[in-house]
Order: sequence, then C-alpha cells, then structure tokens
Amino acid sequence: MKRIYSFLLLFLLLVIPFAVNAQRSKGDEPHRTLLIPYPTETLAKERSMARQRYMQPIDEWVDVDGVLRGEFTFPFSWLERQIFIRIEGVNQPYEVFVNNKRAGGSTNGFAATEFNITKISKEDKNRVELRLTGDEDVAKIECFEHGAPRPIAYIISQPRVRVRDVVWRANIDVGVVNADFSVIMENETLGRKISRLSYELYLNDTIRLDAGFRDVELGMYGVDTMRFGAPVPDSVLWSSSNPSMVTLRLKNRIEGRDVEFYNFTVGLRKLEYKEGRFFINNKACDIEWCELSPRTTLADLDKLYSGGVRAVRFTAGWVKDEILDYCDAKGIYVAVTAPINSSLSGESRKRHGNPSNDPAWRKEYTRRVVQMIHTTKRHPSIIAYYLADDSANGICLYESYLSAKEITSVPVFYDDGGKEWNSDNREFR
Repeated sequence: MKRIYSFLLLFLLLVIPFAVNAQRSKGDEPHRTLLIPYPTETLAKERSMARQRYMQPIDEWVDVDGVLRGEFTFPFSWLERQIFIRIEGVNQPYEVFVNNKRAGGSTNGFAATEFNITKISKEDKNRVELRLTGDEDVAKIECFEHGAPRPIAYIISQPRVRVRDVVWRANIDVGVVNADFSVIMENETLGRKISRLSYELYLNDTIRLDAGFRDVELGMYGVDTMRFGAPVPDSVLWSSSNPSMVTLRLKNRIEGRDVEFYNFTVGLRKLEYKEGRFFINNKACDIEWCELSPRTTLADLDKLYSGGVRAVRFTAGWVKDEILDYCDAKGIYVAVTAPINSSLSGESRKRHGNPSNDPAWRKEYTRRVVQMIHTTKRHPSIIAYYLADDSANGICLYESYLSAKEITSVPVFYDDGGKEWNSDNREFR
C-alpha cells in the first residue's frame, strides 16, 4: 500500500505543475512582428490592410459595461487552417474571450500579443470580448500617461505548415554587401511535412536582385529556420540620408499547392555602437535625440521632420507601427522604451520599495522588454532600445538587460540606472 501511495504522490508532483503551467500559457503565441498572409501574389504586392481571405481586421468595438465586443466571420475555407488573433493598443491588462471561451490574456497592454484561437472558433459568426482587468499591481510600473483603450485586432488565418516569423540583416565586407534572411517555419500537424519556400528580392518593386527557393522538412509539430542570402549593391543600404528600401516576396507551397504569399518592405543596414558612438553602415553618426511621447501623432511627427528632426526617443509606452513605418520611410532614427516606469515607488531598493529590485516582478519586467524587441525588430529606424524610464535599478532591470542582449544586437540603454552595468552607454556619459 505504501508503494502505491508513493507512486500516486510522484505522479501528482509530476503532473500537477505541468497542468498549471499549460493552463497559464494556453493560446499564447511567441511574440513576432506583424505578418499578414495573402491568398495571391497580386494581393500581396498591394500590401493592403483591408479585409481579405486570410485576414480580417476588427474595426468596430462596442463597450458593454466595460467589456469590449467585436466580431469576425469564420469561412469554410479556414477549416484546415490555424486561426490567430493579434491584439494591440489595449493600454491596460486584459483577457480575451472568443465565443465565451478564454483564449488568453496579457498584463502588458502596450505591445502586440497573439493568441491561437483555432479550437475555440466556429464557422460563420464569432464574438470576441476584451475584458479589461485593471490590475492595480501592474499600475505600479506604469506611471505614465495611458490614454483610453483603442484596441487594434487582426484575425489571421495561416496554413497548418506556416511562416511564423521573418527577420533580416546586412553584412558589409570590403566592397561587398550581403543581405541575410531567416524565415522561421512551423508545422502544426501530426505528420512530416516539406515546405517549398520561394523568394524574390526586388529593387523599386521592378528590378529583381535575386530569386530562388528552399525546401524545409519539418517533423511532427516541428520548427525550423530557412536561411538564404543575396548580394546587394551598397546603394540600397538604409540610413537617415538614404532611407532606401527593397522588397522581399515569399511564397509558401505545401504538397504542390500555394498556401500563403507575403510581401515585405526591407530596410537593410548594419548597426554598431562602440566607444559611445553609433555606426550606421560602418559610418559614425552623432545622434541628438528629440524626446517624444509614444502618443505622438503622425501629423506632429511630420512637423518635427519638416523642422529638421532626424532622431526621436519615445518614452515608456506603446508606439504604433504606422509611426515606425513613417520613420522607416523618412530616415528618422528611433529609440523605443519598454512600458516600464515605476517612478512613484521612489528610489529605495529595500522591501516594499521600488519594484525594480523586487524578484517577484522579474518575469513581468523581462517579458515587457523581450516583447518590445520581438514586435519591433524589423524596423530599420530603431537603433536603440531603452529598458525603462525613471525606475531606480535592481534585479528586474539587470535580468531584463541580459535577456535583451541574448536576442538583439541593437544597443540597450537605461539612463536612470546610476551608471551601472546594465546599459551599453554606461561608460560614455
């Protein structure tokens, strides 16, 4: 009998923690930049954000006693596909429900978060609810102007063997520039699948710089990265004085059938920060930041650009993609800041002092910094990340810095940290 009890105890110890963790992460997807799949190459070239076969924006929300409600339509053609909802601009903690079933939630309403809603969606009409939770604890690290929730949501349909994310970089050798691309592929099926990913790289959407394809074999629920490179002229390198962009077109083919098309504007630039200076494409640049609120409008930014501003640092909060797209197109250097400001808690690192030195907040701080990086990493205009504003210093910001350095080569700063080691510009102030 003792042996049976011991076995049951061991079983519970192994299974219960797994069940709890699985429930907490239900539906949450790895953070990524915005990917919009298109059903045809022609639609992909247009890059429209209007409703199409594989994407539906939720444009209208109705506030019912503090619950925001929207709708989307599930067509028959989605039955063998994965369905995701991408949510941003909520500006406070929230939970998302589809047809009264919980898809997930986020304590950070200042970055895009995606949830897999395939299993809780149904054919025809579906109701989406955003339930704003107003977490008082989280308010301790959000001592900045929020604004009213103005959620932006996209319902995205992708094949079961899909493109999960795309990133790129430029390598500059003597007289040679190479563009390196990485496409993360994921198989959501129980069997082995082979994806043929075709790519084309264009200058001005007309001059083809390179083309080819790669076959990627994915095991059951497998993930792999397809990589390819292409030589490009140095005249296409992105900088403030030359905000040049090229076009990347991707086609995902599974079992002889084209299942998704993509079209990206690509800013290629090499970025380094050394001895207190930025180097863009191996050329030193002196940056004079103009500090702005993340709630700055396009009209305000356009006035600043007309007045000669070429570098802006957004304080803690959420910067819309349309703002960053504008900076990409105009050649404005950008620094963005994670949505962390705990200034109202004072400078003390003792217990009940500033949350930045409270280990209980470590995951929240780290998640916000990592999420900021992953959701903005394709913008060439971003040449610096800031960990926080006016948040003392401590274990949470130390861990955030280390996590950031693991996933990005963009310099990471924190000016309010007392010149401690968790800022790349600590030696040059």
